[in-house]
Amino acid sequence: MNLNTGLWQRQSLKLNMTQQLTQAIELLQYSSQELNAYLENKALENPLLQLEPVPNGERYNRMRETNGMSIDWIEEVAAQQPSLWEHLLSQLDLKTLTEKDRRYLSLLFDSLDGNGYLPNDTDSLPPIPNLVNYIELLQSLEPAGIGARSLKECLLLQIIRDVQAPEHARSIIEHHFVDFCEKMWKRITKELGITLADVQSTADYLRTLNPRPGARFTSEPPQYIRPEMFVTQKGDGLEVELLDGSVMKIQYNRGYDERISSFQDMEGLKFLQDKKQEFQWIVKMLDQRKTTLMKVGKCLVEKQEGFFRHGPKELKPLTLKEVADTIGVHESTISRAVRGKYIGTPYGTYEMKALFVSGIGKEEDSASSEGIKAEITVLMQQEDKKKPLSDQAISARLAEKGMKVSRRTVAKYRDQLNIPSSTRRKRYD
Repeated sequence: MNLNTGLWQRQSLKLNMTQQLTQAIELLQYSSQELNAYLENKALENPLLQLEPVPNGERYNRMRETNGMSIDWIEEVAAQQPSLWEHLLSQLDLKTLTEKDRRYLSLLFDSLDGNGYLPNDTDSLPPIPNLVNYIELLQSLEPAGIGARSLKECLLLQIIRDVQAPEHARSIIEHHFVDFCEKMWKRITKELGITLADVQSTADYLRTLNPRPGARFTSEPPQYIRPEMFVTQKGDGLEVELLDGSVMKIQYNRGYDERISSFQDMEGLKFLQDKKQEFQWIVKMLDQRKTTLMKVGKCLVEKQEGFFRHGPKELKPLTLKEVADTIGVHESTISRAVRGKYIGTPYGTYEMKALFVSGIGKEEDSASSEGIKAEITVLMQQEDKKKPLSDQAISARLAEKGMKVSRRTVAKYRDQLNIPSSTRRKRYD
């Protein structure tokens, strides 16, 4: 091995990530909410930067599109409601209980999980005398099913209270729960001497019960999505509109201009000059962000025109590189531009990254995986539930539409869509 010491010159080219370049990248990948938070922090640090809050009357602020239907956000805001603990405690006032009873029940309330279940393991419960009696008392409260220790018990507690429950519902769940869940229904009919239609009516009834009776008391308020842009049909064309009103407007505080020109303190002058440059840079980067997002949005409309006109089933295979090459930027720029951002369409609001999908097959007009999933969903909705389509039959139907997909791929996509097999989808009316 030759180990020599000495001095050599070597020329190389590399990109230094300056603080401004790093921040420019961050601004591009910020969603509008993240960008507003960034600007608010900058306004605290920079006296030259003033913010205009997002107006309450902003377009699309109150109304959002979901599957082509306008829904009023205000109507969807959940009213304040008591916690599960408070709801249960309020019911104790209607019962004749001692202070000891209330104390023991409170300990059980504390043991409930977010779905309203007690631990199945008795050792995990507080050491309460006559524990079984207090559990029964808890299970007598509303909502029905509260205090259950398993899904089976939760359903039974609701069935027992419901005078309109199907005749065989209790027997099926109490003695044949596993067979019922595995859809071994013929075995149940032989054991109980009932028909498949009886089991089917029980299955339909169970779908009306609540497997998580405590969940509605602990659910967080809905987080609404604010799209970065909207695509709408205008006559025969498609129009892309950047939702500029969702980002705070920034203004230059001109009250400091005279101070800068007459400032005697060199350190203070340097501070204000730096902040002025920072303000100018932020304005430039915000404009650049808008320009990039608009280019990406228009390119997506061009590449996925069928989706914007006819819905998800018309999604075509598309990669980040294709869009990057079209608008003349690096692939990583497109990745950052679509990160965590949403686009409003005539068919609902979608993540922008959802428009980049893999393809099936090598043909130029090959279908996208999302388009195939959309077709499978449509076939499931239209099938005869008494004779549901097998995966092979679905594959054949897709082939008729020009989508060559194997039975195994159909099964994989069906699982991803949480659609059960044909055996489990079959109805016995």
